[in-house]
Amino acid sequence: MGDQDRVPPHSENIGQLSDREFDELEDYSEELAKSHGTNVTPDAFDHLVSVAIDRLPEEFRVHLEAVPVIVSDLGRQHGAYGLYQGDTVAYDNYPDRILIFRDTLLRDFGHNPELLTAQVERTLRHELAHHLGWDEPGVAKLGL
Repeated sequence: MGDQDRVPPHSENIGQLSDREFDELEDYSEELAKSHGTNVTPDAFDHLVSVAIDRLPEEFRVHLEAVPVIVSDLGRQHGAYGLYQGDTVAYDNYPDRILIFRDTLLRDFGHNPELLTAQVERTLRHELAHHLGWDEPGVAKLGL
């Protein structure tokens, strides 16, 4: 039986999973992603992030001049593709930073270079929107 023929565990009731069942489904997803592999090197991924920054309109890119964008492999731990840490552009009480999680992005999009590029850009824009003061519902209304 090929990977495409395997049925994910507990996928029939995905909205009602216990923590253990969710972990099993997540492990299955990661195994499937690894079986399809990715040839994206760490340097190539860093380049995707740099390109995503360069593609931002100048009026948004200037807000990243003092905000480090860090590539991390802790996405599974956070259950996310990215994370903004700080207190927004309006305040300067805490250091700001944006984390882009290579592990979860490669897991879910590494099989397709176009999807990966688009999701890296979307993740960066999503986290930048948080830096600019948008909360999660507001970011969702932006389509990010």
